[in-house]
Parts: sequence; C-alpha cells; structure tokens
Amino acid sequence: MTNDKTLFAMDLTTLMVVEQLSKETDQPSEKVLIDFMESNTAKTLYDDSTKLWWDGPSATVEEYKRYK
Repeated sequence: MTNDKTLFAMDLTTLMVVEQLSKETDQPSEKVLIDFMESNTAKTLYDDSTKLWWDGPSATVEEYKRYK
C-alpha cells in the first residue's frame, strides 16, 4: 500500500511533468494533465513497485514521450 508521503511525491512528479510538457507542446495544462493521466506512463508512475517517481519529472517526461 502506498503511504501518504509516497503518494505526495507521485502527485508532485505529475504536476512537474504536466508543467514541463505543457511548456514544450504549448498546450493547456488541463489537456496535458488529462492526456498524461490516461497514459501507461501515469499508471507506471502511480505503481509504487516501479519506483518511477524516484527518478524525477524529467525521467517521467522521457518515458511518456517514448511510449506516446
């Protein structure tokens, strides 16, 4: 089970990913958030066993771009 601090780190990573992707693509953050949360990368990020959130937002952005 994911504890509160880990979930906070995952949420914060998501926020930073959306901000970065929004700037890179010049799309509204709301659209980027929806697209990201529907992606397999978001599922991987929120699966604590993968520890993707440990690598930070840049690694998550790269993972998202790779499989988009």
